[in-house]
Amino acid sequence: MSILSRRRFLGVSAAVPLALYGNVRGNGPDLLAEPAPPERAVPDCLIVDAGEHCTLRESLTGFKRGLAAASIRFESVAVEAVQPAGLIVVPGATLNSPGLAQAMHRLCSLGNTVLYESGAAYSEREAFAIEQQQLRNTFGLLVEAPAELWRARPGSNRPSYVHYRWPLRVMVRDFSRIIPVSGEASEVARLDDLRVACRSQVRRGTFVFLGSPLGPHLGCGDPDAQSLLKAFWPASRSLDNTDSP
Repeated sequence: MSILSRRRFLGVSAAVPLALYGNVRGNGPDLLAEPAPPERAVPDCLIVDAGEHCTLRESLTGFKRGLAAASIRFESVAVEAVQPAGLIVVPGATLNSPGLAQAMHRLCSLGNTVLYESGAAYSEREAFAIEQQQLRNTFGLLVEAPAELWRARPGSNRPSYVHYRWPLRVMVRDFSRIIPVSGEASEVARLDDLRVACRSQVRRGTFVFLGSPLGPHLGCGDPDAQSLLKAFWPASRSLDNTDSP
């Protein structure tokens, strides 16, 4: 067995601090640095609180209750904290901000599905006019002025139902006001001869416009609205956005 001499012992001792100093300065593996945080998983669903742009707060509450009842994990975030997710829901909002419109377009472009439920039928006329312009310029959708159902359906004594054909064929009672929409987007739902919901492809993602509020029905536990919400979530995760049979 070899004996470590005093000279060799001093040489090795002097080299250890230098080696550690080199590692800290980036000349080797950084033994003293904190480990990198694990990558954050993409949430299943985000509920976007549009703040002052949310004109139908009961829709925001209703979607939260509906997702909880469907056991779909979701996070509630402000507009400035939106990130990619399985499904991004913007309930009861009025698109009277170019920044909000561009943010939703950017999320769609990255491959996300954005479900935008318009609350503009319950906002000021000027705010609706801005939403009308933003939807046309950003998503190519043409929306008409909001209509009261009793005016849109004169002489009708039948309850008003919105007939959805995607992502599920189901009928949901309307919430008294509708926003008709037209354009080249695919039809999602109509009330009588008025199209009130549609979806359009935005690069890698999908933008879904609801002109008839769904959130208030979710808040009341409407079973048809609940079934529709459950169908929206898996549809957003599918690469094949074909119409339901």
